[in-house]
Amino acid sequence: MVAKSATEVKAELERRKREDPAYRAELERVESERAERARLNRIAEQPVVADLKALGLDLDSVWDLYKIPDSRPQAIPVLLRHLALDYPERVLEGIGQGLDHPSARAWWGDLRDMMLDTERDVVRDRLSAALSNCATRGHYEELLGFIRDDGLGQCRIYFLRPINRIGNRIEAGQGRAVIESVAADPVLANEATAILKGRSRSQ
Repeated sequence: MVAKSATEVKAELERRKREDPAYRAELERVESERAERARLNRIAEQPVVADLKALGLDLDSVWDLYKIPDSRPQAIPVLLRHLALDYPERVLEGIGQGLDHPSARAWWGDLRDMMLDTERDVVRDRLSAALSNCATRGHYEELLGFIRDDGLGQCRIYFLRPINRIGNRIEAGQGRAVIESVAADPVLANEATAILKGRSRSQ
């Protein structure tokens, strides 16, 4: 008898698992719950979708905004207004994702103030990502302030990339020096170390 390869053994185990009634029932339960959450989120996001459609944007979900070229400048004020409302987390994530675009730079002050004031982690996370991706040299001092603000928690990680990039453009090694200064920070250490070793996108 020819011994089965590891791949064949794994495939056989997967086949048996799929044929197990209890396993299939669990898969169906998980999928049913996922579909119900998606349905409820689609209902919940209708107010922001309606306001975006009123601008002439043809979409069925806030997550579809990226498919419409040049839509962000007109959409961002609507997104900011709705990001302050009491939506489910997944909907807030989609609204915040729409802000992650270079054109959001024109609303830097609004994004910053909301990031600092919000009590919703998902809102703070998406705003931090948006700010980090539209930051320029003129925002450098604010970026430094963000990584010193322990109240921003894990969101501070987003700002290491622009600090490193912008700082090094202002003066050779300036950004790197900042990254070195936070390399022992328990929240920032992993990303800072990766930047210093050249393994991070934050170069």
